[in-house]
Amino acid sequence: MREIEELYTAFAHVPRPAAPSGCPCCVDPEEGQALLRRRPRDLGVEELSRYAAKVLNTWGGPEDLRYFAPRLLELAAADAFIWPDPEIVFGKFAQAGWRTWGQRDTLAAFFDAFWTRTLERFPNRPSVDTSLCALAAAEADVPRYLDEWGRLASEAPIRHLHEFAVHGLTWTRGTPRLSNAFWDASAPPYRQVVDWLTGGPAAEAVAAAFARTDDEAVLHLLAETDSALLDPGAALGVTWT
Repeated sequence: MREIEELYTAFAHVPRPAAPSGCPCCVDPEEGQALLRRRPRDLGVEELSRYAAKVLNTWGGPEDLRYFAPRLLELAAADAFIWPDPEIVFGKFAQAGWRTWGQRDTLAAFFDAFWTRTLERFPNRPSVDTSLCALAAAEADVPRYLDEWGRLASEAPIRHLHEFAVHGLTWTRGTPRLSNAFWDASAPPYRQVVDWLTGGPAAEAVAAAFARTDDEAVLHLLAETDSALLDPGAALGVTWT
């Protein structure tokens, strides 16, 4: 992604920190020193995994995160870590207050490009569920991502919506819920996504896509998607109490 190179350029002048300090019960000081012996770009998954999971909690602060930001995002966007998941890594940036950073425009462009790339490829790693949840962890609002998805501009975003509606959305006694455990149900993006899926916009996008295609396989996906967006109990005439 061109935006990854732009991340490295934008963060190139972030000062090299002293060894990121950590909880002495959890992190050996030598671990922090080892991370600084090479450029962030040269650090591998194994070297950064523990730091990515612990930063801002028991190991290092926001300025340390800024120094390693491009490499952390590059690896998380590729779903390269066994742990932590992309949702955790992206969420660290909200925790650090990335909107106040001088590199905020570059970060916003990266998040936009990450989402566009996700929609354009099916299957994709990380999945659309993981990608959207990660962006929701980093951002205060996600309507622009949903608007882009709702155009259903090709078969790939249609397949992503089908996958999300079938596997990422569940209904409990008439209440829609997102299945990914990393969603924060108390945060605005959660409600924005649920409302988009079940409040009409996604169904309207499906109907528009249905009207403009004659591909039988795609029509089948759209029909299944439309059904998955509906409360199955309501469809059967069940009144929840």
